[in-house]
Amino acid sequence: MPDFYGTVANADAYHAARANAAWAGDDVAKQAALIRASAYIDGKYQFQNACGRWESLFSGNKTGGRAQALQWPRTGATDNEGSAIPADEIPTEIEQATYEAALREIAAPGSLSPDYVASSAIKRQKVDVLEIEYQSAATGAGGVPTRPVITVVDELVAPLLGCKTACGVAVFVV
Repeated sequence: MPDFYGTVANADAYHAARANAAWAGDDVAKQAALIRASAYIDGKYQFQNACGRWESLFSGNKTGGRAQALQWPRTGATDNEGSAIPADEIPTEIEQATYEAALREIAAPGSLSPDYVASSAIKRQKVDVLEIEYQSAATGAGGVPTRPVITVVDELVAPLLGCKTACGVAVFVV
């Protein structure tokens, strides 16, 4: 299984069609951006259920089980309209979302998943007449990076997201 979704050639074509001039660099840099973007896609679309377990928001299960590094392809997956996604297919939405995320990563490596130290987020705090000033979203010079919200990625992946709500054992008292 590959370490990333899509191909460098398809990412080149995707960005060329959209005139994304920031998609530049050699194939090694582009491949590295695609690897980081794929990790971002897989990590972003998970949630911690009420039982504390992390679950994918994508339906179905990894086709290759635990040995499969990425979330796709998946067995038993459907889109939000109920259409089946073949067990050997990586949906176009996932590849395109990866290309969009990789565009941000090639421009600013590490920007999709910056480290966050909460204790560094407050720049100034005043107790009397209560005043708090937060750091700007920019990084550097003591600033704390924040994870970006990439609307186009969320919109591309949305048709593949399911709704997970329950966990554990249910007990009914009669």
